[in-house]
Amino acid sequence: MRKHRSLDDRHPMSKENRAIFERALLDELKQITFAGLTLSASKNALKFRLNKQLVAELDFQHLAKSGAYVLLGRVIGGPIFECAASITPPYRSNLASDACFSFTTSGRQDKKFSQNVYGSIDMPKPDAAQAVSKHIRQALEAYYVPMIAGCIIPSDRTIDDVLHAPGDYAYPAVFIHCAITCNPAILRPGLIEQVKAKKHLVKNKAFDLDLLARAG
Repeated sequence: MRKHRSLDDRHPMSKENRAIFERALLDELKQITFAGLTLSASKNALKFRLNKQLVAELDFQHLAKSGAYVLLGRVIGGPIFECAASITPPYRSNLASDACFSFTTSGRQDKKFSQNVYGSIDMPKPDAAQAVSKHIRQALEAYYVPMIAGCIIPSDRTIDDVLHAPGDYAYPAVFIHCAITCNPAILRPGLIEQVKAKKHLVKNKAFDLDLLARAG
């Protein structure tokens, strides 16, 4: 059987272009900071630490066939995660991992990461590597880093982000309960009613509505 070869194998220049781009991307990732968290950049990744503990990651996945990149993120620690881990809902998680929040830009059409409907960014030619890397840094600083941070330490945007994409959260109602428990100041008038009315957020009415009532 003929073995499939990656784009890099078929086009040696692609391998060189990839290395140039990933170096430029790393340079931009190293400049990203967020108050209250320690961020560290490595090849195609940005790690988040709270009190020296790894609590979240953003990763750039290179797609061998197309040569494009998609962004993935997950939250695996922090106050909300720890609170949620202590609760056992009577239904299955939305996620296939132990994370409390996880997403990929693949297939997303919101154009927050890329300008195409696939949610991916094509590997740039060397003369465009820096500009594309700067665009990615801007997207991370404007949207993805604050979103991840809000899943670690509850902020004013935390519940709105759950309402926007409940399927990215293991247990959306549990997550909201824990976010409010960790920081009651984020609860504004009418917010619990919005949560209750959101399709796909409440999975088990008896369990979830009780949690939300206690949070509110």
